[in-house]
Amino acid sequence: MLHMNIIDPVSKVSIDDHPEPEKLNTGRAARVKAVCDEFDIEIIPGNDYPKPGQVRATATIDRIMAKYGEGHMRLVLSTLSETKGNHGLMTQTSLWATSDLIRACQEWVDADVSSWLAAWDQIPMGFLLWHCNELSGISHQRHALAGAMYVMLVHYSRGRKAGKDIDYSFMRRIQKAEGMPSPRETNQQEAIALGLEFIRVKESLPAGEWLPWLRDNAGVSYATALKYMSLARSVAA
Repeated sequence: MLHMNIIDPVSKVSIDDHPEPEKLNTGRAARVKAVCDEFDIEIIPGNDYPKPGQVRATATIDRIMAKYGEGHMRLVLSTLSETKGNHGLMTQTSLWATSDLIRACQEWVDADVSSWLAAWDQIPMGFLLWHCNELSGISHQRHALAGAMYVMLVHYSRGRKAGKDIDYSFMRRIQKAEGMPSPRETNQQEAIALGLEFIRVKESLPAGEWLPWLRDNAGVSYATALKYMSLARSVAA
């Protein structure tokens, strides 16, 4: 069957990446309806455009539940239906992308679901869907949307990330390519700056007052202060 890329005439957003099956069997349809009812989500016919609180991508919900379980599907629907502006954008693409991100960030979701939902409150889903549609036919909409949303989640959550080990060698290559100092270089620069400040303060204080000042104000040990001062002198020499 020929599939047309359906565009919402109001939002200009691609609704589907590929066709939904015509109809679920009675048991599967009942299971989808039950989980949607938990979040007051109304299921509408496939030829209607969803309004806030409505969904027509029932086959997608069924597939996600079959693959990852009802608990996972509840998290997907909760994330979309209970966050700002997203309850009107429960499409095939957004459901799959949200599912992908929950799986990627499962540790974050389990540890602090409130901050997870708070970060989603900041995501302009419609804006992202609209721009991802510009890649239709070139890049899979689900993956494009998930990538765009992930960048925004990391930004708005102030650094919460997917539960995957960081590839520090890759990060160093990026830093080198972009001319960014490495953490080691940054630490050394900070140590030099502190060393110069310690030298300045010591020279400005009367004899015998620098050690009390260091103890009360510096937040580092005497040995560390001497190390920083020595490093600063070696650079200045």
